[in-house]
Amino acid sequence: MVLYKKTSVTAKKGINFVRTAVEEAGSLFHKIEGENDLGIDALIELIREETPLNRQIAVQIKSGASYYNSAGEECLIPIDSHRNYWLHHPLPVLGIVFVPSLGKAHWIDIKSYLQDNPEKSVIRYQTSEANCFDSSTFSRIFIPTILREVPNLTLTEAVRLFQSSKSDESYLGLITIFRRYPNEESTWNEMIKALREWPLEDIPETMAYFLAHIPWHPDIWHTGENITEKTRKHARALLATFGKTEIEKLLAFVDEEGGIARGTIGQSVEAIISSLPRATQCLFEILDDVDSPSFIRECAAIILAMNNGKSAIPAISKLAKSGSWFAQELIDHMGRYGDVNPYA
Repeated sequence: MVLYKKTSVTAKKGINFVRTAVEEAGSLFHKIEGENDLGIDALIELIREETPLNRQIAVQIKSGASYYNSAGEECLIPIDSHRNYWLHHPLPVLGIVFVPSLGKAHWIDIKSYLQDNPEKSVIRYQTSEANCFDSSTFSRIFIPTILREVPNLTLTEAVRLFQSSKSDESYLGLITIFRRYPNEESTWNEMIKALREWPLEDIPETMAYFLAHIPWHPDIWHTGENITEKTRKHARALLATFGKTEIEKLLAFVDEEGGIARGTIGQSVEAIISSLPRATQCLFEILDDVDSPSFIRECAAIILAMNNGKSAIPAISKLAKSGSWFAQELIDHMGRYGDVNPYA
């Protein structure tokens, strides 16, 4: 007797779900028949408002409970023998897992995952609104993400995502509120609140770069809607409330390898701190705080030296006496040249 297995029914459900999401959004879904399937189930051709975007995506679609861990809200895609095929495919390769019991699908960039995890035998990724794949998110989130554009979310939606405990949702919300709503006061309220209240490890360093758009620095390249003077005034007032705690948190974003130099996150951190009315007082306090990490104190020293010149030497000397070769080098440099400019 010929049997039509349940696994085939489940697989077809996944294919049909993805096809529906793609076609309802006006894009094209090209299914690859089973006998020609080498690890790619379909090609998606992106179309926006009836205009082809000249972009195709290869997708591997998995469907069923065996590809979803409900306890960890985690999707799983076995790599099997497909690793090299996916890695060397000429198109972007995405994995999509459809969970019939939830009526939801979630996607991942397979190539990026394999490059970052060369030893893994199974692709594992958490589900979130950022990687949701359905008729609602396809045009508003999926296509913009693939094209490196700003998602089409309302301010309310973006703020909610930014406040999420899931890092990819939070990052998606952050990008959207800043790029799409730069002149909404709530954009700056949310970023400042996050800097104050969130653990450092939960804050994307990109946020420091965004905040630096208020004081500005020469290496900021801004596109889209210009930030108005009214918005700058509102954001400056929020930044002006920063004290030692917030400044130490900002300094913690500085990368030890890059330090404070042109093109680094340290440049954005310095621009913010140097614009603060209480910067000098707080930087002196950080230099005197022996419980503060040495690198944080050294970053405080260079910003203090930049803004205060030789008058900062007595405070920096304390750091040098504690064993900081960087502080001593900073003092020697000021003695020789009179000032410090890490961007020269």
